[in-house]
Amino acid sequence: MKLTQIGGSGCGNGPCPAVYETENGTIVVQGFDVDPGKAGLQLPPGEGAVEIPRYILERALGR
Repeated sequence: MKLTQIGGSGCGNGPCPAVYETENGTIVVQGFDVDPGKAGLQLPPGEGAVEIPRYILERALGR
């Protein structure tokens, strides 16, 4: 899978939360793991939840 970063900024100390577009036109989000139980989420097998700063998504959307 080829990813192109469309949002996020270098934080200077390693990998940071970011938004990517795939070659298929889908979106991949890199962020901090969210505990589904603590967040009140019911996720099906194979899915996960991540948290990213709002500004990263806004920049990816071109706001």
